[in-house]
Amino acid sequence: MAKRKLKFPHISRIFNATLLKGAKLYTIAFAAALLFVYIFQDLPVLKPFFPTGFLDFERMKLAVMLAPNNISSHLLLSQEYLKRGDMEAVERELLLAQNLVEPSSPNSPTVLGASLSPLKILEKIKNEPQKIRQEISFWEKVAMEKQDYRDAYIRLAILNYQIYETERAKEYLKKALELDPNFEPAREIKKMLGD
Repeated sequence: MAKRKLKFPHISRIFNATLLKGAKLYTIAFAAALLFVYIFQDLPVLKPFFPTGFLDFERMKLAVMLAPNNISSHLLLSQEYLKRGDMEAVERELLLAQNLVEPSSPNSPTVLGASLSPLKILEKIKNEPQKIRQEISFWEKVAMEKQDYRDAYIRLAILNYQIYETERAKEYLKKALELDPNFEPAREIKKMLGD
C-alpha cells in the first residue's frame, strides 16, 4: 500500500517561517546571555558592568511589577532602594505599601514584615541619620576622654560607615588598629570598608 500524503489547505501567514526560526534563535541567544550573566556575575571581569546586588534589585522590581498589590514586594524593593541610597524611591515604595495597608481591616492577618506601618518605617529611615549623628558625638566625647579606648574607635568607624562617611570610618578604624592590631572584629570591618 502506498503512503498517502495529506494535503492541508494553504493558510497565508503574516510572518514567514524563516522569520520564526530567526526569532527562536534570538530567544535562545537572549536566554543564554541571561544565564551567562547570572552564572558569572561574580567574576572580577564582569564586576564593573554589574554592581553588587544587581540581580537582587532587578528581581525585586520584577516582583513589584508582577504583584503590584503585594505589600511584601514593595517593602523588599524599598530595602533595595535604601541600600542604593535612593531616598525618593524608598519614600515612593513605602507610600505605595501604606496605600495597600490602609484599606484592609485592622483584624486582618498581617505579613511579618508589614506589621509595622510603612509610614512609620519611612519616618524611622528619615530620622535614623540624626540619631546616628547624636551617637557619633557621644562616642567622640568618649574617645577624647579615653584615647586608648579601642572599642570607642570601632563604634565610631561603624557609625560613620552607616551614614556613608567611609573616609572618617577608615580614620577611626586605623586608630583602633593602632591600639590593637590583632583585634579580629576590626580586621573584618577593614575588609568591609575595602582596605
